[in-house]
Amino acid sequence: MVGGRYRLESVIGEGGMAVVWRATHTETDRAVALKLVKSELATEAEVREMFVREARIAARIGKSEHIVDVLDAGVDELLVVPFLAMELIDGEPMDARIKREGAIPPQTTLELLEQAGEALDQAHAAGVFHRDLKPQNLFLARDRRGRVRLKILDFGIAKLAETVQQSSTHVGTPAYAAPEQLGASWRTIAEQRGKTISTQVSAATDVWALSLVAYEMLTGSQSGALWGAETLAELPVKIFLEPPPVASTRAAARAGLLPPGFDAWLARGLDLDARARWQSAGAAIAALAPLLSGAAVASKQALPAPPPGTAPGAHPSAAPPPHPLTAWSFAATTPAGHLASGPPPHLTMAAGPPAHPTHPSGWAATPSGPPEDPRVLAWASARAMELRPGDARAFLAWQPFVFLPQVERVIREARGVVVGAHVIVGEVQTADAIRKATGEDRAVWALCATPRARFRAALRAKKVVGLADGMAAGLKFLDDLAGVGRGAGILGDPHFEQRYEVQGPSREEAAYALPIPLRQVLVGMGFVGTLELRAGGFVLAQVDADRFEPAQLDRLLDMVARVVSSL
Repeated sequence: MVGGRYRLESVIGEGGMAVVWRATHTETDRAVALKLVKSELATEAEVREMFVREARIAARIGKSEHIVDVLDAGVDELLVVPFLAMELIDGEPMDARIKREGAIPPQTTLELLEQAGEALDQAHAAGVFHRDLKPQNLFLARDRRGRVRLKILDFGIAKLAETVQQSSTHVGTPAYAAPEQLGASWRTIAEQRGKTISTQVSAATDVWALSLVAYEMLTGSQSGALWGAETLAELPVKIFLEPPPVASTRAAARAGLLPPGFDAWLARGLDLDARARWQSAGAAIAALAPLLSGAAVASKQALPAPPPGTAPGAHPSAAPPPHPLTAWSFAATTPAGHLASGPPPHLTMAAGPPAHPTHPSGWAATPSGPPEDPRVLAWASARAMELRPGDARAFLAWQPFVFLPQVERVIREARGVVVGAHVIVGEVQTADAIRKATGEDRAVWALCATPRARFRAALRAKKVVGLADGMAAGLKFLDDLAGVGRGAGILGDPHFEQRYEVQGPSREEAAYALPIPLRQVLVGMGFVGTLELRAGGFVLAQVDADRFEPAQLDRLLDMVARVVSSL
């Protein structure tokens, strides 16, 4: 029993200064989260006093939907331990979500950051600055309607850093500490380099940390990844003495997950001079909102059909709005059929209308409209897919492929959302000479945009279907005899590689790109076709899909859903 009224039940979590228990109020039977100071700190009078002050800080801020409510506070006289009773919420901290699922989609990121900004602005208006904002202190819970709601934990805990002689790791994560929190010596060094560092914390101190959190949410990076420091001692050196990191450069293969303009936004949020940052969390999020909303809105907009006979790009004013799949540009110069061994290329989102790739054979928009087959129209309606004339730009932007042939044109397409991923299903005509000769140059491919795909690999089934596949297998056999073949045994998974040929820049990246759940899906479904993954998405082609037939389209979308869910 604690405080004569709280019965301890089980440990929820533990930090450097406190242990949080699940407890029950014996009079009301209400379950609470009870925070207790660790025994080795409990004898410090200042610790006890300031721990209880956290409750007063919560009262000063006032009730907020996005701040964990402090219900009670006191000191257990028998145990001589301060305690805080807080609302008990089900969910997980943001760092656990990022670690489990990777990057958070732009629209979700925006919604969560807006909630954090609302809570911070309310606290700042009350003269309270968090000073220990980090993913571990941003808790994701669900309300009664199942909507995700962010709640900020540990308001006031950073104040302990000013009075208790403990290392900074006990009161926060240095990777999120603003320059004004790092001490007078570094302030002097900064001044010698012509940069002013504030002597006081402010709302801009929390803006600094929130900017770093936004970067990690969008890229799925671990804490402190932006700085590239290997030890805590390196962090101030990285912050004060090295050029400020550029978000898209530091993100490398994940740069395609960042919206256009994010580099400049983050640079302002991480200005050494607090006066140059946004002066409120709300202002910072308001500046970020158009960048994230633009990416999210564009992903829901279908491209309008170009006027008949009009070549794409002839009139910029007539260009369609960017779509995440159409606006991808693939920064790769590797020859077809090979994956580069260097740093992974990345996908970038065009800020304006996407450039129109030039195809060797010359490409123009397909003038034909959506298919008139009533079965396909009924399928599209049932699947909430929009039928459109073919637009080859999205597929051309992904060339060269590893196993798939070059795209000559897209005859028709359907666009929609499958398990949260944006998908274009295109009936494509390929430029492969062998397939043209055998009459097998038409296929249906699915191009899928999902942040869950973050690594590169390509695979195709070894099962031979059709004349073109048979001839390709024969040519591969000759290449293997000559030592030209690549990728054999790259995963070290004989059961899987007995069925599929795999290529990747390395065994490690191929293993990340093709996790075991995905391999199990492909084998379990008896998948026969080609799957090529890159940062930001993948292309899927089943060999038995060559026309817009509802049964073929259903099987293709079902496989897309299984691939996305298994990543």
